[in-house]
Amino acid sequence: MVSMERIGKLCEDTKRLVIYGAGTVSNILYLYLKSKGLSEKIQCFAVTKRENNPYYKYGLEVLEAEDAVQLYRDALVLVGVQNILSEAIREYLTALQYENYEFIDVESLIHIFYDRLYRSPIQKNKIIFSNMKDMGYGGNPKYIAEELLKSDLEKRLDLVWVVSQQKYSFPKGIRTVETGTFEYYYELATAHMWVDNTRKNFDARKRRGQYYIQTWHGAAPIKKVEKDAEGSLPKSYVANAKKDSEMADVFLSGSKFYTELYRKSFWYDGPILKVGLPRHDVFWKGEVIRRKVFQHFGLMEEKCMVLYAPTFRKDFTNQYYDIDFTAVLSALTKRFGREFVLAVSKHPDNRYLEYDFAQKDFIAVDRYDDFEELLKAADVLISDYSGCMYDFSYTRRPVFLYQRDYESYKEDRDFYVPMEELPYIKAYSNEELVRRIEEFDMAAYQKRLDTFMDGMGNYDDGTASKKVSKYIWGILDKMTLSISEENANAESIMFALSQDSSCER
Repeated sequence: MVSMERIGKLCEDTKRLVIYGAGTVSNILYLYLKSKGLSEKIQCFAVTKRENNPYYKYGLEVLEAEDAVQLYRDALVLVGVQNILSEAIREYLTALQYENYEFIDVESLIHIFYDRLYRSPIQKNKIIFSNMKDMGYGGNPKYIAEELLKSDLEKRLDLVWVVSQQKYSFPKGIRTVETGTFEYYYELATAHMWVDNTRKNFDARKRRGQYYIQTWHGAAPIKKVEKDAEGSLPKSYVANAKKDSEMADVFLSGSKFYTELYRKSFWYDGPILKVGLPRHDVFWKGEVIRRKVFQHFGLMEEKCMVLYAPTFRKDFTNQYYDIDFTAVLSALTKRFGREFVLAVSKHPDNRYLEYDFAQKDFIAVDRYDDFEELLKAADVLISDYSGCMYDFSYTRRPVFLYQRDYESYKEDRDFYVPMEELPYIKAYSNEELVRRIEEFDMAAYQKRLDTFMDGMGNYDDGTASKKVSKYIWGILDKMTLSISEENANAESIMFALSQDSSCER
């Protein structure tokens, strides 16, 4: 590992560069080299395996390392990854018999990069939002932002949304910034508040005076997560998760179950706001959401929609998404007496994966901004182990689970509540799934579902967005210290919590 000063000299003396890594460290490395006038020397990004990595970054191709070093034999490879991944990459490059590489001093790089950003002060009324890192306008952050817009009568707030591409649509009052750009890091470094629903990436650095609200995307007592699944998670993720919990000032909880889970399994011992999840407010709205979704996809309202939304597999295989949807659609029509259309929503981690089922006549809805609206609009949900089954339970509509790999998945992740005790309809083969649909008993299902949901201690009542918005305004309005690099103190913000009985320390 060499200093950034040494890296700069090496880069000046070489004709071609390859950046090893396609994550957030490589973003900062690219922007650093660009600031030094060296970006034109970069030929491509390299990764150990293609898997779920992007195909392009900053207009440059992302290649598997074996191909990259063959194509650019004379290039200096700069390894820009988390330190926890370094040894495996060193061994891989040695196996490829490639010697012209250098490991970046990551902490030094990030320190230099943010030092420039921190010359700009924190802007008190700026809030930056991120949904599933960069998946558009949805999730808990959306419903919080909408409520803030309604209540911001004096137009005090500057709301910024992180996106992966600029084609998403947003309401007036929210501006966007593209992830991975210098502008993104500037907004992150100068925002007073962060509002997220997934873990912050490794490159995020919270400065004194900033306030971080972690709204989390999970709500279900289904598959084990975080510390309870640590053995199945990448070491880099676990390291990031611990750092994220250290940065968070408050977590939102939708139920007694999740309040206890945060304490036990999220490496977190800070305040918890127990007001429900803002995204669940959509289930207290009328049919306007269904009409909105159907109109967006050009569907006739007299038809029914079955939403297929499975979770990902850690090896990114597609072999367990092999549902016979021709037979399933026929069974749904037979059981419910109406024609069904199929909507397919890929998990964000599967966005580059082709699902392995023969049915070609379906609507791809995974790029729709708000997944919760899809759940509200759907008449039937088919999933596997995804927590979306729990959110969908608020509709009291049928949930079918196709679990062909049940035993192996259970061994890998396991569950908080045994699958046998969940109220949802389970099937382990296509034939069984069709039979379960045809034999479905709505009254018996809803009775089991209501008993299960009552036992979770849910806080939701359709007003979570308003409660969180009020909480945020309280932080903004009750601050007694000015936000500046010299005297800001994030801990002083927390005095507002002591006045709120719904927030547990």
